[in-house]
Amino acid sequence: MTKRIASIESFRVLAIFAVILCHTGFVADLSQLADESLPIVLTGYLVWWVGVPYFFITAGYFFRQSLFTDGNPIARLRRYVTPFAWMLFDWMCIYTVTSPYWPVEVFRQGLWQSFYSEAFKNLHLLATQNISLFLAGGRPIWHLWFLPAFMFGLATLTLMTICRMEKYLAPLIISLYVLALTEEIAGGRFNSFPHVGTWSIALLLTAIGWLFAEREQPSATVAWSLIIAGYAAALMEGTVMNAIFHMVLQTLRWHFFLGGIILALGIFQLALAKPKLGQSTPFPFLAQFTLGVYLSHIFVLYAVRPINLILGDGIPLRGALIGIIVYIFSILFTVVLMRIPILKYFVVRPEWKA
Repeated sequence: MTKRIASIESFRVLAIFAVILCHTGFVADLSQLADESLPIVLTGYLVWWVGVPYFFITAGYFFRQSLFTDGNPIARLRRYVTPFAWMLFDWMCIYTVTSPYWPVEVFRQGLWQSFYSEAFKNLHLLATQNISLFLAGGRPIWHLWFLPAFMFGLATLTLMTICRMEKYLAPLIISLYVLALTEEIAGGRFNSFPHVGTWSIALLLTAIGWLFAEREQPSATVAWSLIIAGYAAALMEGTVMNAIFHMVLQTLRWHFFLGGIILALGIFQLALAKPKLGQSTPFPFLAQFTLGVYLSHIFVLYAVRPINLILGDGIPLRGALIGIIVYIFSILFTVVLMRIPILKYFVVRPEWKA
């Protein structure tokens, strides 16, 4: 981002925290506490489901904005993609050798044996399921699927710009959602065809942000209307999927909510309409660590899992408490890496000179 906007930065912090809550079991705890009340559980799903869409929409918006000043799509794409490609490779190496309980494994087996055994299993997965792991985010890729999906979205939009095919963006967005939804209804995974739903939605969301880069600043009324309409539509979607198609709550977690997309767009529009929102809070400062937190939070989550075992099941909404701990330690870990010259580009993009 070449221009820092307090509201967008603030929402980035909330979005990354929503992603962390997803991975720390917050929704499962909420479901148990609410006795699987459908509206409450669906709301919990939307809390984290909006996080990643917000990142894609923001990325598409600012990438398109950068083209207005740069004017060279290929050069701009290279400046975006190159650091993310290296980050993907670096963190994929880290997660390939890291066990979900690596502190315990290191204590029991030693550093070499624990990392070697984990690397052996994960290299076998990468060799046999390579494409599907990057498309669906399986072990050891996990959350890193975001990076290739992000680069794929920007590359596709850049190609459309060069070929002067931007007028087809709206039909493309509709087609991508239909593709993702069809794949979901058909079972999600095909024996002879890779799961592309996540990348379809990633390109769809990036294209939405791209489209709104050319429009005037939205009003807060429009933004709030999108937020309310998106939330209501998502609740209706979940209710229909549960009542008519008998989709259980756990499966609904992976549903591509059309209402969720509208909700994420509304939040982004609100950030544009109220650029000073959150300016007097610590959020704009914390936002500078968002990329590092996203990349490292699973590694940190593995490290604090002994704390999770100590807490046990007696604490209501334990996932929220673990999420706060993971977020704090992820920031500290990111700050440490940023202060080491040879490692800082694991968590920050390099500054490109004009």
